[in-house]
Amino acid sequence: MAPATATDFKNLHVLIVDDDAVMLDLIEALLKSIGVGLVTRATSGAEAFNILAKAERVIDCTLCDVSMANGNGLQLLQAIRMGQVKSVRTDACFVLLTASGDAATVAAAAELDVSGYLVKPATPEKLQSAISKARQRAIKINFHKYAKVVLPS
Repeated sequence: MAPATATDFKNLHVLIVDDDAVMLDLIEALLKSIGVGLVTRATSGAEAFNILAKAERVIDCTLCDVSMANGNGLQLLQAIRMGQVKSVRTDACFVLLTASGDAATVAAAAELDVSGYLVKPATPEKLQSAISKARQRAIKINFHKYAKVVLPS
């Protein structure tokens, strides 16, 4: 398969979620550098939930930090997979961003069928690859399984 090019991303709408303003600025700049057409920002899982629920344009991919107060990335992923955000497909593209590869977090993310996982710091190449792979990953939704996932604290 050929690698994705910037033109593949010009029509994408990406939601980035992180409680660190500097990280939001960095990820947004990286997304723009790989050609992403529209970027929306949120500073918590709760804010992202509201943005997703009210989005006027489909969000093609969510890039979300794991560790945040007021709604972490795993909580947001679980809400999406459980169909609690009515305007978002349960199999929506969702990439977790994290500074560490904590085993409990990775396991919970896998159980919730995360589309991709990216360890910070992100580079344009890693980000482009993660989004491309995540958007191609088919997910078979299993509400019963998702309801049983215990999120690490």
